[in-house]
Amino acid sequence: MMDDPLSRALREEEEEEDDLNFHRNNHSTQSDLNDSDVNEKISSLSISHSHNEWMLPSTNQNKEEVDIGCEKTTVYVGDPKKYKSNLDSFITYLVTTKIFNDGVKINELNVRRRYNDFIWLKNLLDIKYPYNIISPLPAKHTFSKKLHAVADDGEFIRRRMIGLENFLRRIIDNPVISIDSSVQLFLSADDDTLHSAQQQAQQYQSTSTPPIVSSSSNPFRQPMGRGKPIPSEFSRTENQIQTLQDNFRKLQRLIRKLETDEASAKIEEEHLLASFRQWLDIERKYDENDSFINSVCDAQQRIVENHDDLLKFTDTKFIESINEYILFTSIVQDILKRRAQLSENVTATDNEQMFDQLTIANETIKADIQLWTESKDKELKDVFYSMANKKVAFYNQSVDAWEQAAAKLAPSNNKR
Repeated sequence: MMDDPLSRALREEEEEEDDLNFHRNNHSTQSDLNDSDVNEKISSLSISHSHNEWMLPSTNQNKEEVDIGCEKTTVYVGDPKKYKSNLDSFITYLVTTKIFNDGVKINELNVRRRYNDFIWLKNLLDIKYPYNIISPLPAKHTFSKKLHAVADDGEFIRRRMIGLENFLRRIIDNPVISIDSSVQLFLSADDDTLHSAQQQAQQYQSTSTPPIVSSSSNPFRQPMGRGKPIPSEFSRTENQIQTLQDNFRKLQRLIRKLETDEASAKIEEEHLLASFRQWLDIERKYDENDSFINSVCDAQQRIVENHDDLLKFTDTKFIESINEYILFTSIVQDILKRRAQLSENVTATDNEQMFDQLTIANETIKADIQLWTESKDKELKDVFYSMANKKVAFYNQSVDAWEQAAAKLAPSNNKR
């Protein structure tokens, strides 16, 4: 068996802590662990694919294992290629996965995937892990967006690559889902192997779809199994997620309004530039010397370019990030509703196995929300930091453009 970093990390931890138990029937001493023991412990790091059997690792324990191995995985999406035929037309993307150990690259995988392959992985993970937060994918074209994308197809593809890379990066950062067999297959398998697995998964997906919960009810007010009340943290989480979503939507509307105002201002700046250019053309008909209007045109040209750059940044970096987290909050809400429905079933049946599932679901949700919150705070902090820098750069460049024009237009420079 390959002595991978995760296996080594497990063995090192077992040698240091004799009292750790990963499964019920482990009666062997820590010094006598064999390969089959390590395999069993690695499998316990992931939730079973069956909805009736759950195994949940400790979040802190996973973090320690990753730190011990010093292993880091990075993933990139790029190099889009278009394929056209009489029956189909699609784009594939190069997915590059690099694995480092102690800062040294130990493996690199390169595969080509189309958007439908990402959808397959997303849908499968949603079914396998109904109580984990799976990152959203960049959306397909709506009719209006499709018309816009036709005019700027390269920009649409660039945005999609960013969204697909974010999707894979968040999966890799999850200590449970990252080692799922479907994820590893997606990152490493050739086309034929992947397509064969996709066909086999169709039957699994059709019989394992998570239950649909009506959003009109409030299941959090129902008692949990065995007469125990619902943990108040889930009620608080539900309210926090709803408040977060409301704030994101308000921010989205305000930024869109500001973007519309900025776009209108840019149009006016373009009209002003056109007027200056017409003036310059008239001046040059009568005087071959460089007209002072030329300095004004240069400054105004830079203002228009800076405005265009700011608008693109606001749309692609800021607004899209907010839109993505609105989708994220909806995903968390769906998970909480799914957990509430499981709680209702436990209350109705008082089934021992279902109660164990609910306990595991609770712990899974708490661990994933904590992980998601930390990631969200970091990503949004980076987004706002980038936006602040972009705003500062925009105004500095605009001031610099007019300062250069003012230097050329100064009275001391007008003497002939």
